[in-house]
Amino acid sequence: VLIDLWATWCKNCLTMDKTTLTDSEVTAALSGYVKIKFQAEDPGESPTQEVMQRFGAIGLPTYVILRPAGTPSVGG
Repeated sequence: VLIDLWATWCKNCLTMDKTTLTDSEVTAALSGYVKIKFQAEDPGESPTQEVMQRFGAIGLPTYVILRPAGTPSVGG
């Protein structure tokens, strides 16, 4: 599972969506993942705060890959 934590006000999030995440090599590399976009509009409010804390996110965008057991293996 690939979780994409993003927000509409996050310029880097929007840029990643338009560039890196549409790149054919990146798309091919991520093709085997179930993708979830978590809209984190207000990082200080529940449930966004809890989700960001769970994955150690300190800003947006953050991308997390979950192992089958549900533990994060990559974030950043």
